[in-house]
Amino acid sequence: TGSYFFNNSNNTANEITNRQYFLENDSTQLYNENQISTSSNYNHRINMRLEYKMDSSNTLIFTPTLSLQKNNSLNKLTGVNSAIKGIISETNNLNRSDNSGYNFNNNILYRHAFAKRGRSLSLNLGTSVNNRSGDTYIDAFNSSDDAQDSLRQFSDRSSKGYQLSANVSYTEPVGKKGQLQLSYRPTYSVSHADQRSFQFDGLADKYNLFDSSLSNKFDNTYTTQNGGVNYRFNSKQNTFSVGLAYQHADLSSDQEFPLKTETNRTFSNLLPTAMWNAKLSAKSSVRLSYRSNTSAPSINQLQNVINNNNPLILSTGNPDLDQQYSHNVIARYTYTNTAKGLSLFGNIFYQKTDDYIGNATFLAASDSVLSNSVTLYQGSQLRKPVNLSGYWNLRSFVTLGMPLKFIKSNLNFNTGYSYSNIPGIVNGVSNISAAQTYNTGAVLASNVSENIDFTLSYSANFNRVKNSIQPSLNNNYFSQNAGVQINLLSKNGWVFQNDLNNQSYRGLTDGFNQNFWLWNVSVGKKFLKNDNGELRLTVFDLLKQNQSIRRNVEEIYVEDVQTQVLRQYFMLTFSYRLRNFGSRK
Repeated sequence: TGSYFFNNSNNTANEITNRQYFLENDSTQLYNENQISTSSNYNHRINMRLEYKMDSSNTLIFTPTLSLQKNNSLNKLTGVNSAIKGIISETNNLNRSDNSGYNFNNNILYRHAFAKRGRSLSLNLGTSVNNRSGDTYIDAFNSSDDAQDSLRQFSDRSSKGYQLSANVSYTEPVGKKGQLQLSYRPTYSVSHADQRSFQFDGLADKYNLFDSSLSNKFDNTYTTQNGGVNYRFNSKQNTFSVGLAYQHADLSSDQEFPLKTETNRTFSNLLPTAMWNAKLSAKSSVRLSYRSNTSAPSINQLQNVINNNNPLILSTGNPDLDQQYSHNVIARYTYTNTAKGLSLFGNIFYQKTDDYIGNATFLAASDSVLSNSVTLYQGSQLRKPVNLSGYWNLRSFVTLGMPLKFIKSNLNFNTGYSYSNIPGIVNGVSNISAAQTYNTGAVLASNVSENIDFTLSYSANFNRVKNSIQPSLNNNYFSQNAGVQINLLSKNGWVFQNDLNNQSYRGLTDGFNQNFWLWNVSVGKKFLKNDNGELRLTVFDLLKQNQSIRRNVEEIYVEDVQTQVLRQYFMLTFSYRLRNFGSRK
């Protein structure tokens, strides 16, 4: 089997951001940004699956995939840092970039089933190759209380790499209900990143002044050896498994430019897993699972070069990063009563990460010259990834569904809770940013007849944001959505659809507390034989009020973002339903 996918999108967006930093000594700093961006994206994706069954005991499967991307973008950004005394630094920035790349992945799986039931051998060989390149032009005017500067810069970036992996697995039956699995999985990953930056030479009228402070060539190699054993027990009522793997990993980072450095680190970890699935009754079951895993830092996090796409928000890499180690726990309960139409579903997910890769951020109290071409202006930030302790998050939700026969409808309730504990460092002081969300909602969906259909819905979210470095900035915010949808079909083929929603936000920064209506209406007519054809006119956002607002909580700040969305437009559609391509004799 195979498939091919292609899309081309052209987007224009206007985004407004209000950000408030968590700083010690009850000091206040704000960042306001207005960004207008246009982009053109091309994507090609090819997927294939080739299966060759040699005989009843041996199977060979190939699954290659190839994706190609091309992106052109233009961003115009105005950013302002301010404190109680007023504006302390600002930038007007025009950024143009052209990027392209590809990803190729291929897996070869061989499976052999022995004559003895439950005994098997499988071998999986994986290959992945990626290559990305891009050019970026920056024209910026930056200023602070003490300085003004302009920047005209060109950067040529490229990154490429490959990964080779294998997985050998052998299973052996143990008794009538047990199975033992032995596995070995090595991987070898190589990444290369190269950035060359040039400043504009006004006399020569071209970008030919090489900037070593914004240039870097970096190679990274990550090798893992993972071997483990897993025992699985199956019965009519219970499935249980427990496993333990040992992982040895080597991370080698070599910087070739501007200074030649080499960093080598070795990691050894035990990775336990466990799972229990119990059938409590004919209608209910529970599942508990635990899994541990590691993840290596990306080459972008390791590469020690400054990114100055936004001169007020600089970032760099850290070649001394360690891998992350995560513990994941999932609990799930399911109840289904088909005869009565009742259903209950609950889920809890918990994750704790050691050596979490967060950020250490320095906010400049005064202008600091980092190089001939890079100045850290007052109020601006330099962000660097570091390993931190204290990260964990919890997510849970419960859904209850039941029929309401007297109005021929189904009623669904849902409620949930989430908590994120995100560590960070700002100006050398540790901070914990904690975000809690309580959500609830209900949906009443009718099934009165094929001519009348309605849906009523309501959802609410209550959010609390806390931080340890400046509790005075702790805040709560609330959002809710109420909607009604009505579909009517007359006996002579007229179709009417009405979709009305009210969205409300409270507790955000000034200008972001909104209450608006989104109203979509359509009218159509079915015609032709058996009503197979339909002509429909749809009006989206009849009241011209549509908006997109979100709040982001990070380790050292909280921000509100408003994005321009497509408002009122009209769409005329014709659809034809095809039936019965052939007839039976």
